[in-house]
Amino acid sequence: MILSATPILLLFAVAPQTFELSWAGFGQLGRGGLFFSLFFLAFDLTAFKKASKIEWSFVRKIVTILTVGLAAVYFVEVGLGQALTEYIYSVGRGFGASGQVSNSFLMAMDYLAFTVYLTILTTELFSVRTIQRVATSVVFSAGMLIFYLLDAFFPYGSIGPLQFWANFIVGGVTMLAGLFRLPIYGLANTLTIIGLHGVYQLIVYWPSVGVQSILIYSLVMLVLAAKLNAPIYRKAIYSAVGIVGTICLNVTRIFAITLYGYLYATSGQQLNAFHNVIGEVLFPIWIMVYLVIVIRVEDRLAMPIREQVGNRRKIDTTRKVKLKPKKVGGKVPRKRLGSLS
Repeated sequence: MILSATPILLLFAVAPQTFELSWAGFGQLGRGGLFFSLFFLAFDLTAFKKASKIEWSFVRKIVTILTVGLAAVYFVEVGLGQALTEYIYSVGRGFGASGQVSNSFLMAMDYLAFTVYLTILTTELFSVRTIQRVATSVVFSAGMLIFYLLDAFFPYGSIGPLQFWANFIVGGVTMLAGLFRLPIYGLANTLTIIGLHGVYQLIVYWPSVGVQSILIYSLVMLVLAAKLNAPIYRKAIYSAVGIVGTICLNVTRIFAITLYGYLYATSGQQLNAFHNVIGEVLFPIWIMVYLVIVIRVEDRLAMPIREQVGNRRKIDTTRKVKLKPKKVGGKVPRKRLGSLS
């Protein structure tokens, strides 16, 4: 865990301001998601048995030092925002990413670097098969990589299926607003808030309503459920609950933003600041609550099984088998008794 986190912690040390958000946008960097990758890695590592120890040979030490050193140099250089960062920006623009979405290409390279680093480090320290045991962190990082690339090359609402989800979320927010009789109206991908301190119109694109968060966290829920020691039907239930809960949470998040705009916001900057904060608070809480609930349910369901196993062991240890010595001519041979005693 320390080796995996070292490059990210060095990046945080040189550029802490870039970790304020978990998704980049509007000229800002959002490296907070890298901490989520480390969180999921820590959760995966709790399943490692004590027998899964690293056998430190001389070659393994040298290779590990080189791997960690190269990753540390990359992330520190990117965090400092000098030659390497400018080169990545230029590569992104060369491939077609331009303007504000260049940040998305830079973030994609961060997640690409961390995904490759975690995969190589796990293989070096254990084996290729061990990668599946840290699949939650790898899936999250790879998912962020893919969606940042999509945002870099297909910005705003240019990807129809993803934008459809954004319009679906806008519809859900509009239904909630109607339920509470609030002057918040949605049409396609536009939300109009007639607030107490002003009127705000929000043009909603799929990254801004967290469509990528819904899909990535849904994949994470599937991976977590698949790793449980539970029957398939319970895994399917946990997966469905996780996906539905993530979607509902995201609709609630957008509704909370519009509610804040209606009640408190006096400017678009305030509304945007609340939008940037609320997601960073809700999703970690939801993940923790989900994990705690699933683990407790599994513990409760496994308790009768453990009790049965314990009772069987007690019965096996207390059971006595009495052997009767054979009689020869009505007498018990001494040797036979001695061997039985």
